[in-house]
Amino acid sequence: MSRAVAILTGEASGDLYGADLAQALRARFPEIAIHGVGGARMQAAGVSLIADSRAWGAIGVIESLKVAPKVLLAFQRVKRFLRRARPDLVIPIDFGAFNVPLCRWAKAQGLRVAYYIPPGSWRRERQGADLPRCTDWIFTPFEWSAAQLQAMGAQAYWTPHPLLRLARPSETKEAFCERLGLDPYRPIIALLPGSRRHEVSALTPLYARVAEQLYSVHPEAQFVISVAAHFNPDWIHALWSEGSRQWVPTETRSVWNLLAHADAAIVCSGTATLEAALLHTPMLIVYRGDWLMNLEYRLRRRRMNLRWIGLPNLILQRDVCPEFIQESASPERLARALLPLLRDESARAAQREAFMEVRRALGEGRNLRDAHEWIAELIAGDG
Repeated sequence: MSRAVAILTGEASGDLYGADLAQALRARFPEIAIHGVGGARMQAAGVSLIADSRAWGAIGVIESLKVAPKVLLAFQRVKRFLRRARPDLVIPIDFGAFNVPLCRWAKAQGLRVAYYIPPGSWRRERQGADLPRCTDWIFTPFEWSAAQLQAMGAQAYWTPHPLLRLARPSETKEAFCERLGLDPYRPIIALLPGSRRHEVSALTPLYARVAEQLYSVHPEAQFVISVAAHFNPDWIHALWSEGSRQWVPTETRSVWNLLAHADAAIVCSGTATLEAALLHTPMLIVYRGDWLMNLEYRLRRRRMNLRWIGLPNLILQRDVCPEFIQESASPERLARALLPLLRDESARAAQREAFMEVRRALGEGRNLRDAHEWIAELIAGDG
């Protein structure tokens, strides 16, 4: 019996989860046809890409408008594919601006939809109002999300967050340091500028200026900057040179090795903050865009009602990791806030204790079925 699914993602984190799901489904159904929207990881996992989402990442109205034409073209391409191929299951992952309208359309075409990690599922006060109507099943990594969606009439299940299983280093600290030319006995600071081009353009020079500030009071510090797979390290070094003349190694492999072996980190808001928490890396959380994004933030911040932007803080609903947004993210303030994470063991321990709470909130230690198992049953016709 031939089986086919479509896995639909739109950003780097969804590409990771989609690739992980594709590998699990291939192990269960060796002949399954897996199509999808994603990037390098899904492609490497054997997914036949309907559209490549590597250049789609955007935050805010202004940046979203820049990528809108590509996304709209892909939306029509995916609809044509789904109408023709009619897969056994459509599996959207996050990326609600693209996937929720597509789910509505797919349901109207009689296709079965299983939403894996629904958009905004980390929010405690509300969930997407359209989700019960445009899905058949929802698998969410947050207990409160499942409860709210069930109350709204959705067939929703709490499943462990995939990062609990995935976020693991693949090499020892000694091997990591040898590969990047680091001294394992000196402090290592991980710098994560994000996976979207506008984030990296804004944050890399800022991080370089933070490094210059810190060198003057903590000269033994070693910085390593993470480079997403779709970026050229030479471009990162050019951005770095705007703020520092000192060379910095770039990590182009798994960010989990860098986070696992770092003493502290500065992390762009997003999924990487959750990865750092799960790897017990004390961190500062930063978001800073270009002048247009800063203007948009200042105009919209009252209506946005932002209390936190980092996932550890959002999940626990309290200040765990210091956050610095737009103008507050100055090199001087970041350097001052970073020092306690390197020198004060109580500050480091407080974050790490909170990170254990984050793990429990994501399903660790609970008797939960993995989303892969649920989805495999649906494909097999047992669900």
